Amino acid sequence: MNRVVTGYDGNGNPAIIASGEPPTVIHAGRYTTTELWVSRRGPITATAQDASAKDWALEPPPGGACFRIVELAPGEDTEDTAPDGSAPDGGGLEAEHAGFQEAHATETLDYVTILRGEVTLVIGDAEVTLGPGDSVVQQPGVPHDWQNRSDQPAVMVGVLVSAQ
Repeated sequence: MNRVVTGYDGNGNPAIIASGEPPTVIHAGRYTTTELWVSRRGPITATAQDASAKDWALEPPPGGACFRIVELAPGEDTEDTAPDGSAPDGGGLEAEHAGFQEAHATETLDYVTILRGEVTLVIGDAEVTLGPGDSVVQQPGVPHDWQNRSDQPAVMVGVLVSAQ
């Protein structure tokens, strides 16, 4: 995956300030999350500082936002290991990451679109199956779970906006 970040160079000219593999990829059981960008509290301005290269967190900084891609492997795998069986990379799997393994709630407003595959969103006793192009507005504090009940990987893209 090629992540391109625009901004300003040292002379104040518009420039591509980063291009290449995203700096942070987290493997947490059936989820692989690629952090594309993280914004700190506003006002948001063009910056060369790449907050997505810092230690990964489930939620963006208070008042900030993050833009990420999540690949969800099929099945009910809840092991906190990378695909090769080793411990997760990207700084390790902290307690907050365990929310990926079951219903969890975040203090974020999430805009999620399914890019590939099939994902079931579980909210309490209700569930809805989503496919490519389907979108979800996940409101802050609502417990939810994303499940891939198919036999193929699914890919979602999301923007998480801090509600704190």
